[in-house]
Amino acid sequence: MVPSLRMLLPNIIVAGVLPVVGYALLRPHVDSDAVALAIVLVFPVAEILYERIRRGRFEPIGVIALVGISLGLIGALVFSGDATLLKVRQSVLTGAFGVLCLLSLAAPRPAMFYMGRMFATGGDPERMAEFEEIWQLPTVPRRFRIVTLVWGVGLTGEAIFRTILALTIPTQTFLIVSEIVNWSVLGGLLWYSFRANRTGERQVVDMLEATD
Repeated sequence: MVPSLRMLLPNIIVAGVLPVVGYALLRPHVDSDAVALAIVLVFPVAEILYERIRRGRFEPIGVIALVGISLGLIGALVFSGDATLLKVRQSVLTGAFGVLCLLSLAAPRPAMFYMGRMFATGGDPERMAEFEEIWQLPTVPRRFRIVTLVWGVGLTGEAIFRTILALTIPTQTFLIVSEIVNWSVLGGLLWYSFRANRTGERQVVDMLEATD
């Protein structure tokens, strides 16, 4: 239910490292931060399109990322080349998902249940049906709600912090620091989710064995 480092490594390189390197190389040769930032968006866009070709469909995360990129570019045009929206676009998306996680705690099933299902099943109908059955296991609903709460607080806090950075430090420094913050928070949340999943599985097995 939790994506592995091997799965995330290409995303880290394409969406995290290459835009920083590209910006550093381009900025001395273009007129503004906004132009350089807009050009290096080719890396995350290429990754989204590659996933579309490989899987035959757009992943929800890819669609959200495309929306964020589009809003950032439109904002730069509307505000005469101001790079602020291009810098905060990712924070807006992660913050929105964090808020969604917190709001989903009031729903019958929290957001991270559906995220876990997406990563665990790859959209396969049979596997999705099997995944649905785990909701009936003891402690599972509580575990998903706690994980969703942790992700909601973590992503909302990260988005606020990165927005403050975007408004207060130079763009090149921001690109480096923000990626460190982003992947540190994401790594911590993934590690927590992995540990919670493993611990929860052992608890379920022990409880089921005790009832036999």
